[in-house]
Amino acid sequence: MLSLAGPGGLGYDVDLGSVGDAAIDAALERASMLVALGDEPALPIALIARAEADQGRLDDVLRSFGYYDAVIQMQLDGVDLADPALPDALSRRDGERPVPVRVRIDKGALYRLGEVGVVGDVPSTAAAAFDLRAGEPAAARPVLAAGAAMLEALREDGFALAAVPPPEATVDHRTRTMAVIYRVEPGPRVAIGPIEVDGLQHLSETFVRRRLGLEPGDPYSPSRLEQARRDLVASGAVASARLIPAAALDATGRLPVRVSVVEAKRRAVRVAAAFASDDGASLLLGWTHRNLFGRAERLSLRGELGSVDGGTRDDLDYAFGASLRLPDRWQRDLDLAFDLGVVRESLTAYDRDAITFGGALERRLSSRLSVSLGTAVERSRIAQDGPAEDFRLLSLPMALDLAALDDALAPRHGLRLAAGLVPVPWVQGDATPFARVSLLTTGYLDLARLGQGDAKPNGGSGHGDTVLAGRIAFGRIVGADASAVPPDWRLYAGGAGSVRGYPYQSIGPRNARNQPTGGDASLEASLELRRRIRGPWGIVAFGDMGSVTAGGLRDSAGVKVGIGLGVRFHTVIGPLRADLAVPLEPFPGDPQVQLYLGIGEDF
Repeated sequence: MLSLAGPGGLGYDVDLGSVGDAAIDAALERASMLVALGDEPALPIALIARAEADQGRLDDVLRSFGYYDAVIQMQLDGVDLADPALPDALSRRDGERPVPVRVRIDKGALYRLGEVGVVGDVPSTAAAAFDLRAGEPAAARPVLAAGAAMLEALREDGFALAAVPPPEATVDHRTRTMAVIYRVEPGPRVAIGPIEVDGLQHLSETFVRRRLGLEPGDPYSPSRLEQARRDLVASGAVASARLIPAAALDATGRLPVRVSVVEAKRRAVRVAAAFASDDGASLLLGWTHRNLFGRAERLSLRGELGSVDGGTRDDLDYAFGASLRLPDRWQRDLDLAFDLGVVRESLTAYDRDAITFGGALERRLSSRLSVSLGTAVERSRIAQDGPAEDFRLLSLPMALDLAALDDALAPRHGLRLAAGLVPVPWVQGDATPFARVSLLTTGYLDLARLGQGDAKPNGGSGHGDTVLAGRIAFGRIVGADASAVPPDWRLYAGGAGSVRGYPYQSIGPRNARNQPTGGDASLEASLELRRRIRGPWGIVAFGDMGSVTAGGLRDSAGVKVGIGLGVRFHTVIGPLRADLAVPLEPFPGDPQVQLYLGIGEDF
């Protein structure tokens, strides 16, 4: 019962009853004008007009579900809608009490599809997309969806000007069936014609055309155009782009395409901050130029100050760096990247001053898969459990990244795999050549997909409201014992992004002074349940575990586990994160709880 009264005129209560199907009941309520205008009292004649309009609207809804013999009965104040005495009965009411409006519906028998056919020279790919069979319920949604799917398949197959008009539908009340005939006009299969680019200010048109990856004469398909648009926007130099096919073919029988581009702001400043009770606060400042020379070259400068905790350290930790990325060098999807870094850090495991420089070729094999191969040099001075030592080394980093995620910034469903191999063939200092292997897998499961078909509106339980996230990380040093590897290249665990609840780098082998020394094998795993509760607010429950050893993964006694709860405040730049973590087996002298603040999910 919906109570819908208001000041002035006649208020009324609407009782739509139920037809025994929740989906149909909801559709009837959405279609009802009596319900939609219920907070607006009406004069008797206007109230009768609303009810009369509803009869047709409700009947249309029932027909859309396949019920063509429905009987709809309406009574206002106990008087049938068709009764000539109804206007006088309503005019005699004083308006103090709402008018009861009672609707009762007998939906009748369900009609089913009879003859189903497609008329026209339809290619096999489009015919296969027409998924409509005789005997199915004669509901409007699947009938129209079959036509839309056929049109999409035609366009994807190159028939850019194909037309699929609404079907001819004939209802036979004697057999309670509906015949559906689609008359399709495929038109010619076409290729992409001349490509016009507009909206450019600082960006080179040559770069835009290469990034699009489209050439006149290529087969036309909407997905090809959409992928080209995404590739162009992914360059970072373009804020938005639209690829607009012409309405008609040109003189050569091809379809011209206009590319309308809005360039991104060339310069951007980034400010970020984080805090962890084990490692103090950090502040990150960054500056980026997204289009340095007109071909989306990206120059980034960054500076980070850490351990701003008022502790006993003499100096702040810092890291300064510059990186330059040259996209589509020599060929499309082949990037050349350079990076220069200067770092000073004073950690529990070691103190380090270093300068690094490297370059890499990065190749995107598909929208999900990329590989890279590079070379880097490092000069460092490191102190760990004794006098500082100098190291120089040459490394040859190789990486593979596979990302099948629904959203790169805030994934709710999908999987990501990152694998790395870094041979270090030359080392100068108290160390020997070695190689480091790493494997990181993160997975996300949208639990709403397990039991719901359609997303709910914002604010209700729907896709993305409850996400189960997992992470497994493996590391191994081969070719040398941990003691023969520079301390900053050894493996550690603990802290944010690792095993929360334990101090940063604290898990693993220790020296006589109970300080971490790092190992040659590591294994970590995390599990998070992320729940969006109201508006931008969310909560997280998590558990992390990790182990680091100096003799492979044979020793499982060093496995440490941390558990905790977190709060999230979701913003356009990512969630603001606050986590409280408790170590189940803390080291002597370690805090019983750790606090982590930052931007973005932990993984």
